[in-house]
Amino acid sequence: MSDENEKNLLQTYALLSRAAARKKIYALKALKEDNPRTAHLLRALAESEAAQARRILNMVRGLIDPSDSYIATIFEKEIAEILERYTEEINNAKTAGLTTVAKVLTQLCEAEKKLYIFYGHDAQDSSVDTDERYFVCQFCGYVGKSHPPDICPVCGAKKQTFMEIPEV
Repeated sequence: MSDENEKNLLQTYALLSRAAARKKIYALKALKEDNPRTAHLLRALAESEAAQARRILNMVRGLIDPSDSYIATIFEKEIAEILERYTEEINNAKTAGLTTVAKVLTQLCEAEKKLYIFYGHDAQDSSVDTDERYFVCQFCGYVGKSHPPDICPVCGAKKQTFMEIPEV
């Protein structure tokens, strides 16, 4: 695949990912406005676009790593790439005088940095503690274990903003 093809596919991936995220947000808004049918449709559309985005990403990146190394891929490659991108975007926002944007991006970067707390063992060990509960801050993405904190250590959001991730 040429660099130009890969670039175009990654732009399509970004577009689909953004569209899926927006539809999820609008689905929540529809629920708050007591419009469950619209919310249901928007969630379905969001999941469709998220699936499309995953398929494109898999084409670009190739096959997903075997299970014995996927944890290493997440923590050694992907999080490092995300942190590098955040740093770049924070600097760009500061240079442009966008202090609010820089503050939000800094909080998101801090939340991403804290994901390393889940990675304190061998890179090839894909096991996870049993019976662990996870809670995600809906503002910054911070992940808490066992119970939601009273206040998010990254963005200061209240306990109510944390969503428990159900087991599958």
